[in-house]
This record gives sequence, structure tokens and C-alpha cells, in this order.
Amino acid sequence: QIPIPSVPAFQPSTPIPERLEAVQRYIRELQYNHTGTQFFEIKKSRPLTGLMDLAKEMTKEALPIKCLEAVILGIYLTNNMTTLDRFPISFKTHFSGNYFRHIVLGVNFGGRYGALGISRREELMYKAPVFRTLSELIFDFEEAYRRCWHTLKKVKLGHCVSHDPHSVEQIEWKHSILDLDKLSREDFRKELERHARDMRLKIGKGTGPPSPTKDRKKDVSSPQRGQASPHRRNSRGDRRPSGEKKPADSKAMPDLNGYQIRV
Repeated sequence: QIPIPSVPAFQPSTPIPERLEAVQRYIRELQYNHTGTQFFEIKKSRPLTGLMDLAKEMTKEALPIKCLEAVILGIYLTNNMTTLDRFPISFKTHFSGNYFRHIVLGVNFGGRYGALGISRREELMYKAPVFRTLSELIFDFEEAYRRCWHTLKKVKLGHCVSHDPHSVEQIEWKHSILDLDKLSREDFRKELERHARDMRLKIGKGTGPPSPTKDRKKDVSSPQRGQASPHRRNSRGDRRPSGEKKPADSKAMPDLNGYQIRV
């Protein structure tokens, strides 16, 4: 029988860099899928919770994977590392008249950048979190592509992925699209650092304005929170008309309760 890789488990005291190495080792043990058939269908438009369910299925099936599946799996296996920032990095390269696409999961821990993923080439997957800037990480990938005779054409950078496995938000896959044919070397570096700065600002402010789908989920999952604000508004409104509405409210409440009992 073919041995099934074990999903890595960590002690609370295990340092984040060691956890990342273990996650990458697990991804590598699943092996790259050379069959030409993709075993798991991944739709980038799916909410995060659906993609995490798919990642859980990947760990059960333990089949060979490709780069996009490795990114989803990397997100799933690092969800409990709340001090780790994760964001997708996509590459478009040109070689021998053809274009090729690849994606990895960028990571940032303690201000140092790295990457998780899988590829046919060892130098195009795992990068330990040792790079001081995002541009240093991307330039390292570019040099690795150059050694494979590929010319880097485009880089797409997403925003940080939520650590909530039940989030209904979608992953932002391409917040910044950098075309190297239209950018000088210095402008390319500046755009990379601008994206890194945008991610830091977004993290500093929280997740930003929640999406409507996320609001609906909150209302369903925590009804008490949604009911509290109307009560507070009613109490403030009662004070303005000098208390004339209080008897009406007291009559309305029994009717409402009675309706709830009948239902």
C-alpha cells in the first residue's frame, strides 16, 4: 500500500518557521500531479469556507496536487497561525513561444517574507521567511525563473487571507497586477513595496468594511447582537417624546410575545 502522508500537528510552543517547514514537507509528500488530470476542481470565486472544505477533502484523499491546490491547502494548514499573514502570488512567464502560469502562497511572519507551494521545479515553491521585503522575495522567484530559461512577464498579488475557516468572503487573488513589459526595474520594485504597505495598512485597520454576505452571516449566527441595537435606539427614542411612547411599547411587547408563542 502507498503510505498516506500525515497532516502536521503542532505544539503551541512550536515556532512558526518550523511549522511552515512541516506544512511544506506535507505538501511535497503529496507529490506534484503529472497525470494531466486535475483531481480537485477549484473555483477561485468560491467563498473561503467552501475552499477550506475542499482542502479538508484533499487531506483525506491524499492525491497528487498542482500549484493552485497547494495554495488552498497551505491556507487551510496555516489557519491557526494567526500571527502569519498569507496572500496569493501569481506568475506569468514566457518560454519557447508559450506562456506559463504558476501560483504560490506568500507568507509574512515578523516582517520577513517567504512562500509555500508546489512546482515541478524545487526553486519555484518553498521559500523560507527570510526575505526582508516583498520585492526581495519576488526578485528571488524571478531569478529562479531565469535559471529555468523563463522570462517573467506578469506578477499578480492578492491581499491577506482571513484566518477564519468559516468566512464567507472571497479570496482577493489579484489586487495588484504588475506588467513587467510596462514597468522599469525601479518602478516594479516600488509597486511591490506599495502593495506590501497596503497589506500592512489593511491589517492595521482590521479587515476593512465587511461584505454584505458577511453581514448576513453575522445576523444569523449571533441574533442577540443584531437585536441589541434596535432596543437601544428605541430607548433613546422614548426619551425624546417625553415618555409618551412607553405605554405603546409595553402593549406591543405582549402581542409580539404572543405571536412568537403561536408560531
